Amino acid sequence: MFIADLGFYKKLSFNRSKRLAERLAPLIVPANAHILDFGAGNMYLAKVLLELLPQVSITAIDVIEDQNLDKELLKNPRVKFQVCEPGALPFAEGSFDIVIASAVMHHTPDPDFYLQELKRVLKPGGSILLVEEMYHNLPDKLYIMAEDWTLNKLKKGVPVPLNFYSYKRYNQLFKKLNLKIDYEGFIRPGFPWKHHYVFRLTKV
Repeated sequence: MFIADLGFYKKLSFNRSKRLAERLAPLIVPANAHILDFGAGNMYLAKVLLELLPQVSITAIDVIEDQNLDKELLKNPRVKFQVCEPGALPFAEGSFDIVIASAVMHHTPDPDFYLQELKRVLKPGGSILLVEEMYHNLPDKLYIMAEDWTLNKLKKGVPVPLNFYSYKRYNQLFKKLNLKIDYEGFIRPGFPWKHHYVFRLTKV
């Protein structure tokens, strides 16, 4: 039995995903966007976005099938889910209008490589919605690593390599990949508000 199997955990997780979806929805264009949800997890975020944005379609991928994945959601013709092996994404260049990567980059073995892959599968002018914890100093880094390791151990089979990058390093990577920052904000109020960033990065 994992804590993630319990009702209260599922409710907390869904409510957090709902708040995030409400924050991301205004950043998604066009209205009929084809979205890649990279590291979709339990797909609560995808579920709410489908309700908020009735014309979008979502392709969700992850390296595992989350223990709380809602199989009923997969009956919706506007959403697909597939388990993908680590490595290059199984999609052609320019396949998606929007890519969402929410709290997933630090779970990848190489965030540089995967951010480049997310850019590759975007259409010209498409955007990556990156939601990620980024540190500013060593205490920041130790805090978010400890927090994330603890929370992810509550779930079954979640990879926890914890490859966190600093805010400075991510911004250098955005410039290197020629990703334009159209939006920058935060999603977590109060301490430690500065850690959890939201970016819309447009392929130019």
